[in-house]
Amino acid sequence: MNMQFKRKSTSTIFGCVFALLLPKICFAEKICTVPSGPVTIKENNTDDTVVVHINTTTKDVTLNLTENPGDAFYLRGSELIAKKGLDFETLSGPEELTVQVRCNKTGYRSITLIVIVRVENINDNTPSFGQSEYTLNVNELTPVNTSIGLIEAIDDDSEVLYYSIEPTLNRYFRLETMYTPNILVNKVLDYDVIQQVKLILYAQDTPLPSQHTPLPSQPSERSFTATATITVNIIDIDNRPPWFQPCTRVTIGNAKICLSLGYRGRVNLTEKQEGALQLQPGPVYARDGDKSRNEEISYKIVRGNEDNIFQIDENSGNITMLKPADIAGPISLLVLASQVLNRDQFATTSVTIDVMKKSRNPPRFEKERYEGYVYITSGPENMVLRDRTTNRPFRVRARDEDFASGINPDIRYEVQYSSYVNITTDGFILLKKAVRTDSFALQLRAVDVSTGESGTAALSVLVIPSTGVQSPDESFRAGDMALLGFVMAALLVLCLIVIGYLISRVKKGNPDAFKLSEVSIFSSKLMFRVMLEVYSAP
Repeated sequence: MNMQFKRKSTSTIFGCVFALLLPKICFAEKICTVPSGPVTIKENNTDDTVVVHINTTTKDVTLNLTENPGDAFYLRGSELIAKKGLDFETLSGPEELTVQVRCNKTGYRSITLIVIVRVENINDNTPSFGQSEYTLNVNELTPVNTSIGLIEAIDDDSEVLYYSIEPTLNRYFRLETMYTPNILVNKVLDYDVIQQVKLILYAQDTPLPSQHTPLPSQPSERSFTATATITVNIIDIDNRPPWFQPCTRVTIGNAKICLSLGYRGRVNLTEKQEGALQLQPGPVYARDGDKSRNEEISYKIVRGNEDNIFQIDENSGNITMLKPADIAGPISLLVLASQVLNRDQFATTSVTIDVMKKSRNPPRFEKERYEGYVYITSGPENMVLRDRTTNRPFRVRARDEDFASGINPDIRYEVQYSSYVNITTDGFILLKKAVRTDSFALQLRAVDVSTGESGTAALSVLVIPSTGVQSPDESFRAGDMALLGFVMAALLVLCLIVIGYLISRVKKGNPDAFKLSEVSIFSSKLMFRVMLEVYSAP
């Protein structure tokens, strides 16, 4: 009985004490409170910015900072204050800062409040390249879409940068994407066309307006851009063989070649010419097809010199004779030009040497100076006349004393220093157009095409008024002369037939044949006089 009483008394006393203390213990949890979620503050805030207000439900509560990262905060009454501007980029830890505040009150249990301060990153930094100027080198003929360099910018604020390149219409280079500043070849490069390209690379921390990307949602959002100048040097590679000069350039796709027609010269039969041979259109010469490299070239005769008549200077390309040629006619040499340091780069050309019989006399005109005449009414294809009073055409002849007859079949006539006339192979002068001056002068040239020797003579042509002697329709034309020659030839054949017939009759003793023969002889003489008058020489 006593034991039961004691247990009841103890339970009653403990219950009363617990009942008295329970309100104070429960109330201690509510003497200080803060928002349950993180508190956000933008970076670069001003000093003494209020971060959060600490709610106290009773008086005489003491607040203390027990954890203050970077000593960035302090308490002012019941407010948590940012002591200084916070910089997102310089935070040593994550973007959230944990601040602890301890609440104390006499008779109450101390509690610790945890405040999560989230620093919001804003766009306050400019992108930057490692350097303001870059130099890149790329070989000509580099394949399209080959990368020549990746040049990236950095931005402490942004994870994504947007790139562009100028000029935007650049034919030679482009960016891989607007997010990847990998510079790619956009067109095959040719050093002969372009040697250097200047580019400007932009890095922007907001989407580019010209791209199909969402624009910043906030019209007032700041945007920063960095630039870098890129100089791209095109390198001339060794991709072309020597080119013999002169030559004609031809482009086939991306390849360029230069076509040479070869060289030609002449030497005299059984004579050894001293010194370098004179060739047309010039001496044997080749230069590197890659304009800026100018590799050293060497020369060699690879075919056609089996008799060792010629030799070529390895460095200059000059061809000289070792001994005389003993057979007339052309000698065809095949000459090789190759780079000294790269024999795989080579080209060949032909050199034709004409071995000629020596000429002792060049062609010579019968006179050094001539005079001719044309009527003011004369037009194209009219002949130049030999005098003022007749319609006889002007004709020149050149003689070659190397021939017993003086007639060299290899002589060709040329007109120099005049656009008014042409000369036929027979030496007649024909107008090419109407003459609009009182006179004109020119030079006639007779060339022996087999030896290249020539002679010249001067011709002065006076323009005279038409005095009824010749009209434009009466002057001799090339067609008229051909027709006249045909008629004369027909008459000559007819006369020969008649004469033959008469001779056969005479042999048979026909007396009438003598009369016919007299008539025939008279006709022949008359025809001869007409032909002589027309074709008489000047």
